[in-house]
Amino acid sequence: MLYVFLGDDVVRAKTEAMKRARDAQVVRVGENGEAYANAMSFVGAQGMFAPSVALILDRPLDDDDGVVLIEENGDALVSADTLVIAVVPELSATDKKKFPKGTTFEEFELPATPESPPPNVFALTDAYMAGDRKASWVTYRSLINAGVEPEMVHGTLAWAVRSMLLAGQTKTAAEAGMKDYTYNKAKRAVQKLGLDAATNASRALISVYDDARSGRGSMEDLIEIFLLKK
Repeated sequence: MLYVFLGDDVVRAKTEAMKRARDAQVVRVGENGEAYANAMSFVGAQGMFAPSVALILDRPLDDDDGVVLIEENGDALVSADTLVIAVVPELSATDKKKFPKGTTFEEFELPATPESPPPNVFALTDAYMAGDRKASWVTYRSLINAGVEPEMVHGTLAWAVRSMLLAGQTKTAAEAGMKDYTYNKAKRAVQKLGLDAATNASRALISVYDDARSGRGSMEDLIEIFLLKK
């Protein structure tokens, strides 16, 4: 079963993905998760703590191996009993054709004129990439208080830092394998914060993930410490 969750309300899309997969062992594929090259090994697998496995693919078309997974194994994902949900904020008509017949597309768009704007996890990455620790922390607390999962915040932060590293080590968006807007934004951030700082942040986020999984602290608290650390 292959679902594609589209739209700029990424928080709601990922929250819904977790709800759909609540009876299975979730395997995140993409940033700070399993490699796309290994994704098919989980299809049809039994979870260690659940009767089945569900795959959540984070922006597969932003990764070369993710594109290969969809183009070469899309039909198998559609016909499999394994629940597979790809979260794709932006999808052009050309990219949509990469997904096989039988894929179910669902849209998660932010309201055009909300009375009270929902929390947006990208406001946190914007503040973090601007080097504003206070705004990063305030935004993070608002997301947590609104019910956003810390794991989701961690994944988005890791994606932002990875974008900075790629932008800092390449000269063009094409070389980095990124879209122009994302690349230019990451390029400005790494030029301001420095490549060493981005490298250290990447290592710190890996430690946050490992410490949370090992029981050395809650993901919520560890992310907060990460954001407040100079």
